[in-house]
Amino acid sequence: MIKEKLEILVSSEVIDEETRSYVLKVLEYLLEKEIISEVGQADVFLTHLAMADMRRKKNEAVASLDEFILSEISADPKYIHSKELWQDLEVIADNKFEEAELDYFYLHIINLLKED
Repeated sequence: MIKEKLEILVSSEVIDEETRSYVLKVLEYLLEKEIISEVGQADVFLTHLAMADMRRKKNEAVASLDEFILSEISADPKYIHSKELWQDLEVIADNKFEEAELDYFYLHIINLLKED
């Protein structure tokens, strides 16, 4: 599903080919490291990642998460693991995202890790 979704986003010029390639590398890493067992598990995260990468390229900001949600994320037992996993993923393309965007990534990754 995510591969088809990315193709649609590229053909409609919402994302570019470089972003599609980046997201597919992240998907490959998640499968290879057995963070996910099937592609559909990461659909929401990968879609967000694609959109976030385009926002980064256009210097557009995303709204910060609510303080309550931020406190819930940082209190989650999987929070540290989500940050470590993001550091691994960040190396794939060496893209630097705003802190607000990272908080969304941590939230998505925590949800991925809870599916174990």
